[in-house]
Formats: sequence, structure tokens, C-alpha cells
Amino acid sequence: MGTFRFAYFNKFLDVTIPDANLVEKLQTAKAPALDDVYKETRSALTSPIGTVPLKNSVGENSSVLLAVPDKSRHTDVREILWAVLDELLEAGVKKDNITIIIALGTHRAMSGKEIAAKIGEKIATQFNVVNHDHNTPSALIDFGQTDDGVPAVFNKLIAENDFVISIGNISAHPVGGYSGGAKGLLPGLASPRTIFSLHWDAIQFPLFDIFGKADNPMRTRMEKVVGMAGLDFIVNTTENADREISGIFAGHYIDAHRAGVKFMQSSPLMAFPLEMSDVLIIGLGSDRPDFWAGAAGIYAAAALLNEGGTLVLFAGCPEGVAPEHPVVLDYGYPHYKELIKHVESGKINDKTGASHVVTIGKIIVEKKIKVILVSRGISKAEAFKLGFGFCDDPQKAVDLAIAGASADARVLFYERI
Repeated sequence: MGTFRFAYFNKFLDVTIPDANLVEKLQTAKAPALDDVYKETRSALTSPIGTVPLKNSVGENSSVLLAVPDKSRHTDVREILWAVLDELLEAGVKKDNITIIIALGTHRAMSGKEIAAKIGEKIATQFNVVNHDHNTPSALIDFGQTDDGVPAVFNKLIAENDFVISIGNISAHPVGGYSGGAKGLLPGLASPRTIFSLHWDAIQFPLFDIFGKADNPMRTRMEKVVGMAGLDFIVNTTENADREISGIFAGHYIDAHRAGVKFMQSSPLMAFPLEMSDVLIIGLGSDRPDFWAGAAGIYAAAALLNEGGTLVLFAGCPEGVAPEHPVVLDYGYPHYKELIKHVESGKINDKTGASHVVTIGKIIVEKKIKVILVSRGISKAEAFKLGFGFCDDPQKAVDLAIAGASADARVLFYERI
């Protein structure tokens, strides 16, 4: 009997699992963490991929918009941000001509305290920092639409500045294949109409035609739309299995992004199991304040769990299910087909929230997955609405899952994803 510690937002849960039930995992070599993130970022800025050095692109008369991820992304961007700011200032850009924008997408605005915690008190007080405002029409600008009808409506600060930079992290994603690159602006600085359109289009594809693939139809659409708005430079990170920054990739928003993806794929973040499991146990980390962000556990189940298997999900989720997308709780995952009809009839406008319900609903229903949720931010009643079981006791949840499968159930666990 082994004891294992699972991430539970800002806490940990200890549970025991019978050794005989455990699925063996093939451990891979961990990419080393960078010793000096600031130094490596400065180096990447002077030798970018697919474009000229940052200092050659800006000068004393330049105005720069610098997009950074919000609090739902755990990566520590402070050293990276300082490196970019120092590079800009040394190139002659005036401090007053630099605007840092929190790339919220449709997430809620961050408070001053949250911004300071994310980018550092010194940066937050010395530079102009604003939240992306997706709800105010006057804060947006229409760049037109692509030839396949995707509207390109973004924050107007993109048009009001000479040079646009996006900082982000690269990880597998169900809509863009991977985060990073163009995704810093879409959805980061996009309007609801543009975000809704892209997310709803994604449901037409099987999950693993997109998820974890750098070149896919949705990424192509995303890059085409962002190309209309204008993204001049990216600084993207990769991370190792311990969530430490392992690489910095700067330059053109397509070329540098693909280089980062290639590097990341050379050292997987998760140990690969040698067999499929009947029970999958997952702990969600500190970067997932709501279940919207915690759906990564469901994607893992889609790949690693036998049909009819049980997922035990330790999800602290202090902010609940999906505060910005109430449609998720209104419908729940088992009713995704009904939701599709209501979107198509125009009854439901939130296509981003709806696409999430459809994507997760398809996995759970088609694969007959049972989910036992352990959460302090989501109530038992809310879990039932989502189509999940609920358990207050983490050990009991694991025991129930194993007992419900069989005495020789194959159990796979990831203490944090």
C-alpha cells in the first residue's frame, strides 16, 4: 500500500492506493530548468526565430503593447517581463509609451493586488497596466473577417500601438492544439464574437485531431485572424514536469511557437502508462481556480482511461465551476446535444461556454466515463448538475472508484497536471 500526495489548488491531499493495482508508468528524462530565466530571455530577444532582434524593431518613437497572461496561467512571467522591458528601454522606447495589458480573453478583470502578484509589484507600479476589456464595444476595433468568415475583432490598443508583443506558455490545448503563439491575442485580447466563433468551430473536430497537434485546422484559423490584427513578436516559455521554465522561444508568432512546441515534445510532461487504466486519479494544480480551467483532467481521461472507467478528480476550484460562463452549470455535460440545438437556434449566445460543455460532454458520454469529484469550491448539488458524482472524503472517493471497478482494477494516478 502506497501513500501519494495530490495537488488540490493551494493544498495537498494524501491518499493510499494498493500497490497491486497500480499501472506502471514509463518515466522520461526531465528537461532541465533554466538557471537564469532573465539572462536566457535577453539572449532569445537578440537571436529571435523567424524575425529580426527586438531592438531592431523599435525605437524612441515607438509605442508598444505588451500582452501578458492572467492569473489562470501559473507560469511566473516576472523575470521574462523584466527582460523584455529592459530590452525595450535600452532600444530607446519611452516608459510612458509602453502599455502592459492583461490578456484576459473572457475571464474577469484582475484586481490591482492580483496584477501585482502576477507581474510583480515593481512592474505594476512603474508601468501602465490595464485589463483587456472584452465587454465594452468602444474598447474594441473591427479588423474585418477572414475569407472563411471568422470575425477579427480585438482590443483597440492593438491598432493604437506600433508594436505588439505577447508573452505566454506552450502547453497542449483542445482548441488551438497548443497554447502560446497566436493564442496570446486570440482569445487573450479578442472580442466575445471572435472568441465564440473560434471555439464553436472547434467542436466539429475530434478532440485528438486538435489537442496536442501544432499544425491543425483550428491553429491555422487562429493564426489567420491574429495576422489580420497584427502580432509582431512573441516570447513563449516551455516547462518541464515540475512546472519549471525549461526554454524561452522568441520571435515570429508562428516560427518561434513551432520551435517551442518541438522542444517541448522532445521531453513529455507526463510519464506515459504502459497500459490503459480502469481508474484514473488526478490532482489539479494551483493554476486552476475553477473547473473551466480544470477540464484538463477530463482530457487526460479521454486518452488514458478504459471505456466505462472512473475518474477521481481532486479539484479545489475555489472560484467554482465557470463564473464567466454560467451556461456550463445551467446545462451540465450530459446534456450537450440539447445545448447544441439551443446554440444553433440562437437561444444561447455564449458559444465559448457551450463549446466547453460539448467537448467535455462528448468525452464523458461517448466513453461512458464516471467522474467522482472532490472539491471545496463546487458543491455536491453543482457536481450532480454537471453529471458527476461527489465525495467529501478523498480516500473514500478512491476506495469507491476501485471497489466499483473490480478487485484487480488497474489504477493510474497523476499527483498534479
